[in-house]
Amino acid sequence: MLLRLFAIVGPAYMLSQFLRNAVAVLAPEMAQELGIGSQELGALAGAFFIAFAAAQLPLGIAFDRFGPRRVMAAMMVVNALAVLAFALAETAAGLMWARALMGIGCAPLFMGPLVIFARGFEQERFAGLTAMQLAIGNLGVLLATTPLALAAEHFGWRGTLVLVAALAAGLALLLWRAVPERIGPNMLAAPRRESLAAGIAGVITLARDRRLWRILPLLFTGYGTIASIVALWGGPYLADVYGLDPVARGNILFLMAAGLVVGPLLYGPLDRRLNTRKWIVLPGAAMPVAALLALAIIGRPPLWALPVLLVLVSINNGAFTIAVAHARALYPEHAIGRGMTLANMAVMGGVGVLQPLGGTIAHWIAGGAAAGLPVASYRGVFGFLGLVLSLALAIYATAADCPPRARAHGAHQAKE
Repeated sequence: MLLRLFAIVGPAYMLSQFLRNAVAVLAPEMAQELGIGSQELGALAGAFFIAFAAAQLPLGIAFDRFGPRRVMAAMMVVNALAVLAFALAETAAGLMWARALMGIGCAPLFMGPLVIFARGFEQERFAGLTAMQLAIGNLGVLLATTPLALAAEHFGWRGTLVLVAALAAGLALLLWRAVPERIGPNMLAAPRRESLAAGIAGVITLARDRRLWRILPLLFTGYGTIASIVALWGGPYLADVYGLDPVARGNILFLMAAGLVVGPLLYGPLDRRLNTRKWIVLPGAAMPVAALLALAIIGRPPLWALPVLLVLVSINNGAFTIAVAHARALYPEHAIGRGMTLANMAVMGGVGVLQPLGGTIAHWIAGGAAAGLPVASYRGVFGFLGLVLSLALAIYATAADCPPRARAHGAHQAKE
């Protein structure tokens, strides 16, 4: 039953990851065709994540009221329409609106399965199941590198996205017909249907937990720094600084994306084996900080060294999977849907904020150049990302650990 679930929700999340990251490979061609500058490009990429984050709390209430299957299937229909609109758009504004709608359509495709896992399995298994879902989904990041570049060369970027829209429509039907509402040894009863006001009040109660606010800044910056490179600035950086063509850019981004697949698989079992979460996250998240600051200082490392630094950033994204499990340990069972989407709102909101800010920094350093950014602009972006991630990590260091096998009175009783 668990394999069946992964076989259905895995491809759906792969599509979400593909769409999140497709702009990085297609950006130079789209910018040339439509005259999009660095600021517009950052805003275009960020629109997906801002809309994605804004949808999280309503979706959390919907998960707890209607169940993940209905929510995921309905939003995949929205996703199919959004991808089609993006493929047909003729202006930057049209792309922006379609991209935002795409973010709403993709919003439940990661957290929906996690709600099912959280309700049906013991808490100590949650990080491993989350890591598997991430690893499967991150195959979509791989598809958004060299395979996407090759498809765009053959069909054009618009034609490729029309095909993706058709795939999304098929996945909507599959989600509706085949996803189980509940799975696992716990088989918890369906959550009670609260009023909308009660659901909102529950979200406010969760958001007031000071323990959570020691973790949320790391969730806000962790994936955002990685996505800012693999989903946006990686392609333009390789084109502007190294002069690489689309396929060569896709090959390097493919290696970085491979790290996104391998990382969760490496980190996923560690919290159960070591019976800690905090002391896995701290050194793991420090690795991307070091790599980003190295890129900021060096600017243009030798081409052979660049993939090493980029993979060092991406493979340690698995540490943030453990941070999500750390946050999940703080949620009461009846509010798992809202709790998970609150955390995901921080994750995707971070991407939506960091990507446009990176575009503003790059544009400012370049003196307003519309395209062809200098290496100094990218050094500024990498330095900014490394700095905000290091600050978030310092805040997380003050959090109490929540080990999977609770010591003494248990993880839920962890004190500040």
